[in-house]
Amino acid sequence: MGRPSFTRRDFFKSFSLKIPTTLTDDPLFEKYSRKTLGPRVYDNRFVDYFTEGAETRNPVESSLRVGNVTSGLAEYTGAWTDKEALHLVRRTTFGFKKSHVAALTSLSMSAAVDSVLTIDNTPPAAPVNWYQSIDADAGTTAYGADWTNDAMNPTNDILAGLQQTSNYHRQDSLRWWLFGQALNQQDSIREKMVWFWYHFIPIDFEAVTQSPNAYTNQNSARVQYKYMKMMREFALGNFKLLIRQMATQPAMMFYLNNQANTATAPDENFARELMELFTLGKDPLSQYTQDDVIAAAKVLTGWRVQNLNLNTTATNFVIGSHKTGSKTFSSFFGGTVIPDGGANELDGFVDMIFSKSKVVSEYICRRIYRYFVYYDIDANVEANVIVPLALTFVANNWNIQPVLAQLFKSQHFYDMANRGVYIKSPFDILIGTMRSFNITANVSDSTNYRSQYEVWRYFADWISVPLEQRMGDVPNVSGWKAFYQSPSYHEYWINTNTIQKRFGFLQGLVSIANGFTLTYNGLSTVFKVDFIAFVQQFPAAVIADPDLLVAECIKYLLPVDITPAKQAEIKNQTLLYQQITNNYWTSAWNTYLLNGSTATIVKDRLKNLIYTIVQLAEYQLM
Repeated sequence: MGRPSFTRRDFFKSFSLKIPTTLTDDPLFEKYSRKTLGPRVYDNRFVDYFTEGAETRNPVESSLRVGNVTSGLAEYTGAWTDKEALHLVRRTTFGFKKSHVAALTSLSMSAAVDSVLTIDNTPPAAPVNWYQSIDADAGTTAYGADWTNDAMNPTNDILAGLQQTSNYHRQDSLRWWLFGQALNQQDSIREKMVWFWYHFIPIDFEAVTQSPNAYTNQNSARVQYKYMKMMREFALGNFKLLIRQMATQPAMMFYLNNQANTATAPDENFARELMELFTLGKDPLSQYTQDDVIAAAKVLTGWRVQNLNLNTTATNFVIGSHKTGSKTFSSFFGGTVIPDGGANELDGFVDMIFSKSKVVSEYICRRIYRYFVYYDIDANVEANVIVPLALTFVANNWNIQPVLAQLFKSQHFYDMANRGVYIKSPFDILIGTMRSFNITANVSDSTNYRSQYEVWRYFADWISVPLEQRMGDVPNVSGWKAFYQSPSYHEYWINTNTIQKRFGFLQGLVSIANGFTLTYNGLSTVFKVDFIAFVQQFPAAVIADPDLLVAECIKYLLPVDITPAKQAEIKNQTLLYQQITNNYWTSAWNTYLLNGSTATIVKDRLKNLIYTIVQLAEYQLM
């Protein structure tokens, strides 16, 4: 980068320098624009969920708001163009293919959203033994075979070998496989939803591995895989059923200590988080008490992960570990009494939580909103978006798909105030860039498993350490701060370390004309942006006209437009190379098409164009 002192403050300040107040003729943009970044101007009272007390707000403070967004869930009836389709796929997938955008624009808005929400539930191939040539598998898994059902038993196998194999399963095979699934995602919302659920109801791989159980160290990867498999299966499924299944998932049993929850010493950890983070939240209407946590912990006693060292691993109810007797809850739950019922008490407890339908539904819809739309939920958004979305959630018996359909088809979602205001997550910046430039990480020989997993590892490591969003690793049970922690929210993705690494990744991927090569296990794979192939996705007349070409690249690569003066500057510095007339580029391109003699010039000009665009601060937004 050459700017070691470039801080997060500098990053956000750059927006105010580069983006003028008038970027479009859309009056909604002018009215609602939230592009003013820098010192946050919201008073804490402005994010209250209720309008009571609004009369006490200081009008001077209130005037600091950039603008109230009053659009709601009425179906969007505006223009359905590439720009709207791009906004949809930026928010619902990690990157996009231009062919996918074209397919969506050929449909109506409603049909396009339905298409994004249509997922193929065929399970992908499970992670495999890729490491055999480095260290032999200590279990029974052959090279290239699925290890997720191969339990390892320290009494039967060599302990040292088990530890090494376990590390390959958890740290390498599973994490890298998860990256491969995200990069090779369908043209649907599934992968984005997998990571929404993971962030919302997370497990930390390392914490599960370190659980005080004789077999977790050797077998944690198997239960972690099954937990992620559950997230995939419930991507657009029923939230209540997901909560019920999650409650007895072995990985969650270890992560939040319900495995250690006993009749004589109830452990409150899982009971508390189940209510506070996973269902009821901490919003004003959520009034459960500490006594409710204690009663819930007693309900949850008795469930035990058994046979962790065998292929028959399951969470079963053990009556001897259960706190018998009825459990009474507070007035918040209407004084509900869950009678002594053994394993059935868990179902009664889940039913009781979901009887607080307004609290649960509105809390979940706020989490969805902050993940897919924007972090700021003021009184207008609460009334016009969250409350009606929550009613849809309850009316559809806790199925998540109708909620997302209503949101993604709404005027509010396509409101100009919600475009280009969200800082990309590391997944979005890295996976999204690779997909948008049609860069695959699939090796040429699908049977060279070691090479494939090592390639996935290379890119997964970029997300993990430099960019601070590691698959299978959350800062705490609340998930990634960018999606829940006020007041900064998405700004957490940017700091003095990550901003350098973000631009460094883009520089390495885009600025090297011939790309870079990764060689593993005797197989080399080249990674580069094919600049000519990228622009040849556009109409021929667009490519030959440098003004149109710059505008088209900006449309696909940036979530907001930039001024004509800035576009002209980019054109002059890249495609025209400081020449005077557009004919310089037009002639070079036409000659390339005719005989290829200007290939070097064309590639160099296009490389500079694309690199210039992705180095703009606006590229960090979606």
